[in-house]
Order: sequence, then C-alpha cells, then structure tokens
Amino acid sequence: MRMRTAMAMAAVLALGAGGDDQPTSTPPSPVGPADYKLVIAMYGVAKEPISTTELVVHKGRAFLFNPGPPLEVMIHDPSAGRLEMIDLKRKIRSEISLKKLDEYTNKLHDAIAAASTKREAQGGKGNQIAAAMSRDLIDPRFSTSYDPAAHRLRLTSPTIEVEGDGVPEPDEARLASIHATLVALAKMDAVRDPRDLPPFPRLEALRALVVDHRLRPTELTFIYRLAGAPQKLRWTFRLEPALTNREREAIATVEAIHELCRYARFNRYGPTTRNVPK
Repeated sequence: MRMRTAMAMAAVLALGAGGDDQPTSTPPSPVGPADYKLVIAMYGVAKEPISTTELVVHKGRAFLFNPGPPLEVMIHDPSAGRLEMIDLKRKIRSEISLKKLDEYTNKLHDAIAAASTKREAQGGKGNQIAAAMSRDLIDPRFSTSYDPAAHRLRLTSPTIEVEGDGVPEPDEARLASIHATLVALAKMDAVRDPRDLPPFPRLEALRALVVDHRLRPTELTFIYRLAGAPQKLRWTFRLEPALTNREREAIATVEAIHELCRYARFNRYGPTTRNVPK
C-alpha cells in the first residue's frame, strides 16, 4: 500500500529530475500556512487501508497525490475558489469551482430528501424506516458528547455513529487550510460517487472538531446503515510539518506540466465523474 501511495508522486517525478528526500523548512506564506503534508488513509472493516493518499500543501495550495485509478493529482486552490484535476495517464486536466461543489451538495441533499418523501408516500413500515434513515444521513440530528481529556468527539443518531479524534492545533492558518481542503474533498467524493455515504455527516464531524473544538483531525470513524447490515468507514490523518525536497520537486513538476495537458470540461473529464453539476 505504501508503494501504491508513492505511485502518483513517482509518476510526476519521472517527468523531471528527482531531488533528495530530506525535510526542509519554509517560512509561512503571506497568503497561507507554512508548508506541510497530511497522509490520509481510508479504511473499511479490514485492517489494511482501502486507499492512502498524500496531501502536500505548498504556498497555500493543496496537492492531493492519488495513486488511482485514475492516476491523478488534485489541486485545491482556495484563493482561486476551485479544485483542479490532472490525469497523469491521459495527460488531461479539468477544474470545478468550489461554488459548483456547493451547488451540487445542495442538489444532492434535495434529491435524497425528495426520494425519501416519495418512498414514505408509498406507505408501509419498511418504506417509512428507509425514508427516516435517508433523512438522518442528510439532516443528522446528532446527540453530541465530548471528552476534553482524550480530545474525542462522539456524534450519534438512530442511523449513524461518528467518533472523531483530534489534537489541539496552535497554527490557526494550518488548521483553516486542513479544514477547507478536507471539506472540499468530501464534497468532491460525493460528486464522483453519489451512491456512497452522503457527505453531510462527514462535513458536520469536521465542523464540530475544527470549528467547535479547535482540533486538527487525526481520525474519523463512521458506522452507518444505508440498507442491510451496518457499514463502516474510517479515515486517519497523519501530519508531517515539513516537506521533503522530493515533494517540492513533484509540485514543481506538476506546475510545469499543468499547461501542457489538454483541458476538458469537468463533465467530460472522465468516467469517474458522474451526475456532475452543469
């Protein structure tokens, strides 16, 4: 899995000269936090992660190196208000504005709510239960508890249980950067696979950890039921407060090849994007 995690960065570095792998320090950017890296692993019920990605933040922009498929670099640029995608295999790029992501999130909420109302109108106990569960995933009315000693947050509802762990983050710029990027990525996940867990519990958990308790997320666990047996998703977040020369080289190469890639409208970018906003 660690080898797969390095594939996207290695593919980028293959296009340029690789540097060494020693951490280097950088003064804070005037428009963002000091450079850092966040290693993000996603798990199901197994001990081995489903995926591991590296989020490398440089001069306020976040570069997500995804081993795929697709073999891709995603760039969150909060100052420009957009997410960019570069498919390293197909040599194409695209983008979607954060405003469009918000619009899609609202449309997804409304679509699930309408489907729940329609199902409830069909009558029957099963339909009523399913409709209530769907509503609980888009408008979670959580009971909240917080353990200040362990920095652990618990959010519970009849349909979903969330446990969030974090650590105090004294760097406000870094905390804001992490929150904004994780929120954008959660919404992007919903665009690419709207059949998965809706983003709303994840967004609420991030808001509660970061905004309410000023914690940098280290782990988020969701146990929920869409249909049938309960399902589990877990994310871990490991901070590395400095970048290596290799990571800086990868970012420089991405920036160099960005304009060489053919541009495609977002709704034509690739098969991984479904039901995207127009």
